[in-house]
Amino acid sequence: MEVHEPIKRDKNLNITVIADNSPFGRIAAKHGVHLAEVFQASLTVMANFGFQLPDSTSEPDKAFVTELQNIVQEAKNNQVITDYVFPETLFKYAEEHNTAMLVIGIDKTAKEGLFSVKKALKFIRQSRFPVMTVTETVEDTTRYKHILLTLDIERQNKEKALWAGYFSRFYGSVIHILYPEYKDEGLAKLVRDNVDFVEKLYENLEISYDKYPVPSQSHLDAYALTDTHESGALVIMMTRYYTLGDILTGPRERKIIGQTGLPVLCINQRDDLYVLCT
Repeated sequence: MEVHEPIKRDKNLNITVIADNSPFGRIAAKHGVHLAEVFQASLTVMANFGFQLPDSTSEPDKAFVTELQNIVQEAKNNQVITDYVFPETLFKYAEEHNTAMLVIGIDKTAKEGLFSVKKALKFIRQSRFPVMTVTETVEDTTRYKHILLTLDIERQNKEKALWAGYFSRFYGSVIHILYPEYKDEGLAKLVRDNVDFVEKLYENLEISYDKYPVPSQSHLDAYALTDTHESGALVIMMTRYYTLGDILTGPRERKIIGQTGLPVLCINQRDDLYVLCT
């Protein structure tokens, strides 16, 4: 495996975090600091976000704002925004400030954090920007030196391959490609075609990667959550069109987001998906 040097950017990027007054909001802010370093970006933390108008004051707790400012002080060009914002306001800000990704903390127990898994899925589906979902804090950027990319028979692999590749291009991360080994020759060929495509893409872009075959009966993204890599982040595509089964029991990503300490970068399947210019 050849390791390539990370690139330098001319255009400023931004990482935007939603940090509610809960342990998960603070975790999101800490990941935002690390991701700002990874992408050589500025950092914005939204300290007062909601899906509907608050019952009383829209002012966040002053002690919480001070704590956020202390968390992000090591990030260059950072700011904590205390104005009350809605998703529409947030997405507009992201458009205007060349936001590379949004960051939210997931509370799978739905007891403390703003984003339960259900609310997170609803929020992510509105976004043309990738959303990094996190559940546990990290002390440094080592976590993002390893990115897990699952490739199967689906055609929507280019988008997530590109986003996984950005971690290598900006930060020298290694992309670990997981792919199923099918006995059926037709399915095996579809997988080989996708893997070959990504390999050529990564070679052309000088992206560092390696490959790991996975038992064909495994759900790839779920398998990645239990992968032997102790550090890393997983890149997944969101379900574009819900089936009746998705409506009744939830889409496949519901069993992925917030289920372990592994950060998960969620990318929507949409025609206006945000893509970095490098």
